[in-house]
Amino acid sequence: MAEPMVSSFEEQNEAWEAYKAAKARADSTLEFQDGRTAALAWCTFFALFAGDTTPTDLTPLRKVVTFPGSKVRSIEGSRHDERKS
Repeated sequence: MAEPMVSSFEEQNEAWEAYKAAKARADSTLEFQDGRTAALAWCTFFALFAGDTTPTDLTPLRKVVTFPGSKVRSIEGSRHDERKS
């Protein structure tokens, strides 16, 4: 079995700073793409920090539906949000 990749403090710090900047942008714009960018930056930092070499994939684990002006809601596994006809 291969040894886990060990990153330097400088690499970890650089990844952390990239995450902080992406998170600040996402918080200020509230745009989905900026949030996704911040999430990817977090995964990159965490992988370096934890020594994980698993590729990052943010593919949704469940279907999500959005409507203008509403909150994001999962449409799988949640029956209590359905309207009764």
